[in-house]
Amino acid sequence: MLRHLKIAIFVLVISVIVSCNDDDPKPFKQTVNLIITHKWKDSALKLNKENYWDRSFRIDTISVNNIIYHINNLRLKTTDSLIVDAHSQYYMVDLLQNKTFPQDIAFETPLEGVKYYICSIEFTIGIEDSITNLKNTLSTLFPNPMYSDSIKGYINFNFEGYSNKINSIKYKVGGYVNPYKNSRRIKLTLNKPFLLNRYNTLSLKADIFKLFKSKNQIDIETLNYVEKPDNDSKKLAENIATIFSVESFK
Repeated sequence: MLRHLKIAIFVLVISVIVSCNDDDPKPFKQTVNLIITHKWKDSALKLNKENYWDRSFRIDTISVNNIIYHINNLRLKTTDSLIVDAHSQYYMVDLLQNKTFPQDIAFETPLEGVKYYICSIEFTIGIEDSITNLKNTLSTLFPNPMYSDSIKGYINFNFEGYSNKINSIKYKVGGYVNPYKNSRRIKLTLNKPFLLNRYNTLSLKADIFKLFKSKNQIDIETLNYVEKPDNDSKKLAENIATIFSVESFK
């Protein structure tokens, strides 16, 4: 009788242990959603609304009708040199449609049960590869990938706006051949490493004011139309490389 009781207790203990093990958390892959907030200095950018640029000798007003740009080869880097790539290689952001094509930008860690300490994000604005440009290979991925005959390739960054002084502002920044290779690789480093949870959101800020004033100062009265690779498009490309910064990671 006592022996049977001991066996019963043993079976019960084993059952409890197995049950507890079944409830233990399983390893999981971490995901990161990327959000890009477009601003004019520190204010949210609103389409078809006047933005002001006080240049001391005059005040310019610039209204944005639309901005479309290619952003690709996005990757997160960790403190121990691990890489987390975005789901797709190529994306295109369209402010007027308030949409990112072909889908929202997101990352998923390749391994389960690994601690990822993210220290930076890298991405390219524009299409760098000459074969992709020449063969127009992105036409199967995007409904309108901004292919330009004058560039013989893709527009990396398309700005459409107006000012009360010169009316229309149109910048079609592209080019993939020297001396006007106008795509730009951008690296943003976090203030401190961020340990990924299961679900995470990385927020970037894109300050469109810096398109006009950063590395180069753009005078919209003399430079308001660009449609092919040249020295003016190169100045704009250099400014585009400065507009992005990290807002938060949570």
